Amino acid sequence: MDFLLLLAIGLLIALAKMVDVTIGTLRVISVIDGRLKTSFLLGFVEVIIWLAVISITLERVQENPLFGIFFALGFSLGNVAGILLERRIPLGNLTLRVVGGPEVREVALRIRELGLGATVLPGEGRDGERLMLFTFLPKSFLRRVQAILQPRRDHLFYTIDYGGVANKVLLPANAQPAGARRFFRRK
Repeated sequence: MDFLLLLAIGLLIALAKMVDVTIGTLRVISVIDGRLKTSFLLGFVEVIIWLAVISITLERVQENPLFGIFFALGFSLGNVAGILLERRIPLGNLTLRVVGGPEVREVALRIRELGLGATVLPGEGRDGERLMLFTFLPKSFLRRVQAILQPRRDHLFYTIDYGGVANKVLLPANAQPAGARRFFRRK
């Protein structure tokens, strides 16, 4: 097989595998968030691409092991692309927990100013009484919430986790998905 044809087929394998794995990343997020229609559609497209890529690769890998390298390259690039895309597309919800002293009330006030809900509860930690803040927020608000937390980092402990499904998310009116983003909202 001439070098240019090998390179062209290899790059096609790598690109298709990269798209397959990237779609798989978005599908996993959709499954975690309980987005049935989105999960179905992404899973369907992902498997069609996977079948095509694996068929082409297995058909040619014995002829030239470099096709296996292209497949692995596409898989690895797909992981990176999926992570980068997931960071750029604010899909899903997050659960934020903050533990600290009196500054937790200020954080709660600032989060509420964004139009989000925030609940503050009393607690007890290693060093005595603490306040605990809980909120469930769309991922699109993460940067704004991190900007609130950043100046207080030394006085707070916080965790941010994928939120999954909730029976209610308090959102400001302008936070509703619009246009093409409606496709990704929870259904």
